[in-house]
Amino acid sequence: MARLPARNELAIFKKAIGIYMHTDPKFAARVAFDLRSLERRMVLPQSFCLGVADLHPKLPQIAKAKGLLANWQHKDKRTYTEAVIRTVALIGWMQVYFHPGPAGGLWVNHQRFLETRAGALMGDFRKTIGTTALIKKASGATHRHLGRDFVRHAQHIYGKDFWSSAVSTNDGQSMTILDYTKRALKAAGLL
Repeated sequence: MARLPARNELAIFKKAIGIYMHTDPKFAARVAFDLRSLERRMVLPQSFCLGVADLHPKLPQIAKAKGLLANWQHKDKRTYTEAVIRTVALIGWMQVYFHPGPAGGLWVNHQRFLETRAGALMGDFRKTIGTTALIKKASGATHRHLGRDFVRHAQHIYGKDFWSSAVSTNDGQSMTILDYTKRALKAAGLL
């Protein structure tokens, strides 16, 4: 489970999500509506942003997680919707690269790995002074706390069986979106 997704792998999964959204306009409209309402609810005030100097050992994990999310939204100018879409891509990546059976390990470990990696998309606490960059790494627990919400929202909005959705290719072949993505990964030499 030590292997992490490469950026180009997640880009292929995000592209597959976009392609599916174009093929099913009714589903795309529902997802867009749900993402807009989620975005409105999850925007944190700018005062929640945390810097390197704000971190101390007694600061609770929830405060660090909210601080990372506020930094993502205000300092990095990114949206909660982006994080949810990346999480959907990460769920598909997990289904391709990690076998769910006994040979792939315990499902609990898969779920925790997924939650931690989804939260890790937020990055760490950073501050640049002149040419020096100060970085304070966020713990796995902080990333997992954020990732748990991302995974829950992704599965609620897109559905737990999103990657099993049927698509058809130009030649009329019917397959799941996960199989379609696997073909794209093979074509790119990543599988």
